[in-house]
Amino acid sequence: MRTFSTIPIMLFTFVCALALAASAVGTGMVPDDAVALWAAAVTAGDGELSVGSIVAAYPSIPFLATTLTELITPAGTPTPALLAAAILALLAGVWFHALLALGLQAWLAAIATLLLAFHPMLLRAAMAGPGEMFLAASLYFFGISLYDLRARTNIPEVMMTGLALLAVAFSHPIGAAIAAAAVPFLAFAVRPVFVAGSAVNIVLTLVFPTVFAAAAFAYVSWVFPGDGWRFFASNESTPVWIASLGRLTPGGLIGMQALEAGFIIAAAIAMAAPAGIAIITWVHRRRPLAAPAVIFAATAVTAAVFAVATGLFGHPVTVTVAAPVLAAVVLTRVPIAHYRRATVILLLVLGFAGGALGLAAVDPRTTTSLVAALQGRASDQERADALGLGGATGRRDGILVDAFNSPAVVLGRGHSSGLFLPSGDRFNIAMLFSRIEAPFVAVPDPQSRLGAADRLNKAFPLLYRDGTPGYRLIYQNNTWRLFARQSLDVVYVN
Repeated sequence: MRTFSTIPIMLFTFVCALALAASAVGTGMVPDDAVALWAAAVTAGDGELSVGSIVAAYPSIPFLATTLTELITPAGTPTPALLAAAILALLAGVWFHALLALGLQAWLAAIATLLLAFHPMLLRAAMAGPGEMFLAASLYFFGISLYDLRARTNIPEVMMTGLALLAVAFSHPIGAAIAAAAVPFLAFAVRPVFVAGSAVNIVLTLVFPTVFAAAAFAYVSWVFPGDGWRFFASNESTPVWIASLGRLTPGGLIGMQALEAGFIIAAAIAMAAPAGIAIITWVHRRRPLAAPAVIFAATAVTAAVFAVATGLFGHPVTVTVAAPVLAAVVLTRVPIAHYRRATVILLLVLGFAGGALGLAAVDPRTTTSLVAALQGRASDQERADALGLGGATGRRDGILVDAFNSPAVVLGRGHSSGLFLPSGDRFNIAMLFSRIEAPFVAVPDPQSRLGAADRLNKAFPLLYRDGTPGYRLIYQNNTWRLFARQSLDVVYVN
């Protein structure tokens, strides 16, 4: 009976999340890494990526899931939005079912579930694509496994926690930081009797699946595409984000950027998860109920410190998705909500409001993009121009373009066939001999963010301004110019 009552909650969550995530794709609110993931999945589905590149793709779980979904859905389907909405709906179903099992009435369980599922920080993850939503689901799996591990610490619980860490590490670059940050806390996650006997052995057993899989992945990635360090995703926006923290901590709080960032992320999580924190304080004397949640929160904040200190592992703001997940883990595993129903619902409402305020403080980019979308403007003009170029070339073949640097071009076309990609021989020959022989060549403005990193701009610095002998301009927008060989009978593209 509970299964059937869960279906309406899941369907409602799926439809709302899909509409929101699809609108985020259309307005340019999707982060660059999600756009690159989607374009890579389209390229893999078209057979334009080698088997080695597919096997060594990272983050592996969302990439493979997006690629498979892209293969079975009609062309033009917003695959990341579809996957993200499906994961959020699945989480909502799990939470609703768990709350019913705790003894909450159906209408109270539905309210609590919707407040968790539509939490601003979880909605931000849904708009960011399947990578962050797989991270959210893996974190919930990890939180639940910590409670089971502290309660029993038998072989099944150890295996489940190890697999949860593995899923976290391969869901998102920041997941690798979370998995690393969890190591020093895992000794406190097991029953004290086991720690006294063999703390090191317990921790090694818990992290073994992740370490073994990471080593295997690094080897495969090194053998095939020649890069075995894809866990370390350098994020150019992180220094900008760190600089923006000055408005929150004028003059600095501690004098160390990483610790200050960790303090701010911790404050944002606390604002967004008052229900989780309150429940922990209610049961703080019962350590098996409080310790797993404390370890979970400490791991998330430490991961943000790692990300800022190293400049790797992706954007630290991604860690904020741990706030609604923490509230969900505590709410579904600590059987106290049944006795303090009104207080818990009020705390979830406060968490919803606190999540919106915290997100506005620590992630101004999302706020700016949302304001631009509400005003009908593109939040990322360069991406809009790349999508426009892709749409203008959708029926043309033989286009030399650095689509790896500008993945939105692939999305604008809806497919990658007909493009001479940096992974192909035609592109490499052009770079090697400094000679363009393709029917078409597209290049962005060297003064733009995309143009500064474009391989064709680096090899042909005057191409955008002057073109190249034997070619003529047939299309341009604010960022891109498309040249065609003069012998081709083509007209100017509007």
